[in-house]
Amino acid sequence: MATRAYKTGQTAVEYVIVFAFLLGVVLALTWFVKAAKSSAARTTTLVTCEYP
Repeated sequence: MATRAYKTGQTAVEYVIVFAFLLGVVLALTWFVKAAKSSAARTTTLVTCEYP
């Protein structure tokens, strides 16, 4: 019976690790999209500004 409890605990730990990894991937992608939008906005501003 102790082996079954150990496997249940191990499965729970694995689910937590996978969840944390996926959360990290989502946060990294969110940061990348935010950085890309910011860069695009700066580029658009530079291209559309009029020089005196």
